[in-house]
Amino acid sequence: MSEITDDVAEVSYKDSATELFLAIQGMEWRDAFDIIASDPKQVRTWVNNNSGAESTTFNSWRRLPLHEACMRRAPAWLVSELLSAFPESSSLTTNSLEYPLHLAVDKGCAPEVVNLIIVANWNAIVAQDHAGRTPLDIIDHAELLKIEGNQVIFESLKRCHKTYMEIQKAARVDIAMLIRNQKAKSNVISIRHKEKLTKEHAKQVKLEEEIETLKTEINSVKELAQNKEREIGKHMFARDELLETIEDLEARDDDHQRQLKTEQDHVKVIIHKIKQKEGEIHRKNTKIDILSKDLQSIVVSNESDIIESLMETEQSMRTMVSAQIALQKMLRSKSTGLKTVLEQRGISVPDMQKRQAPEEQPREEIEKEDDHDNAMQQAAANAAMMAAAMAALQPVA
Repeated sequence: MSEITDDVAEVSYKDSATELFLAIQGMEWRDAFDIIASDPKQVRTWVNNNSGAESTTFNSWRRLPLHEACMRRAPAWLVSELLSAFPESSSLTTNSLEYPLHLAVDKGCAPEVVNLIIVANWNAIVAQDHAGRTPLDIIDHAELLKIEGNQVIFESLKRCHKTYMEIQKAARVDIAMLIRNQKAKSNVISIRHKEKLTKEHAKQVKLEEEIETLKTEINSVKELAQNKEREIGKHMFARDELLETIEDLEARDDDHQRQLKTEQDHVKVIIHKIKQKEGEIHRKNTKIDILSKDLQSIVVSNESDIIESLMETEQSMRTMVSAQIALQKMLRSKSTGLKTVLEQRGISVPDMQKRQAPEEQPREEIEKEDDHDNAMQQAAANAAMMAAAMAALQPVA
């Protein structure tokens, strides 16, 4: 089957057939050899006649220079040069599935040419063309075997075919043995692999169980962590509140400290003043003690004089009280008479006694009150006399 590589070209025979293809077609072997040497790319160029309007499936063709050389029974040295320039051409077929070996056998090329092509493409010995013929089938005819050299080619092809088949058989046996060995190895490997898989599966099951256990533990740890986070949040909130309370208390403490310091300063001032006052009091007490002692001495010395003065004063006070009582009685009688005159003249007089006492009191109670007033006045007089006496005893400043 033909294959075209990237560096293989194809041209039309009618429009642009290569010089090499035309030289081989004209059996100009020396010119073809020179063209191969000067332009080896032409060895890779396909030539076809498919562009003509009269071309059909039966008369169209497509060939390389090697195919054309085999059809024209080129000499072995030119075929060798073509194979050297393009070795892959021995494995390429025409549009009729003909390898160069098919054409060389069919056209009666020299045994050397056939051997060169067999060496270049060993697999072509058993390859079939479009008619299903192998090279050995083509030459295996009585008419062809009568031609000189074909018998040698036939024997060579038979030997090559036999050798090829033996090689193929041995290769198939080797392949079968390799397959059996491979199967045995595969079975052993498969058994080992199954055992490993079983062990790995057991390990995997165990790992899955451990993973599930770890997942459960992780979930428990997560739940504990969430609980801890909630507790921490509560503690943080309580701590914030406590910090705020502490800050408030610290602020209050600062205020109290300032107030305490102020009060301490004030207390110090007061204590200083108290100490000053205590000093003054001490001095005053000392002076009072001295004065008391002086007064006691004066009182002791003038006690008789004071008693006499008090008795005289008391007698005078009694006289004054008696005169006051008489004056009050006289004023009361005159007030009654004046009231009578005013009432006779139609002038209303306010009741002074009612103002002084809301309810009219009996005469005895009035007299008792008068006596009480007199006693109070006498006590006041006595106190006044004592004060006057004490003032008289004070030393002159």
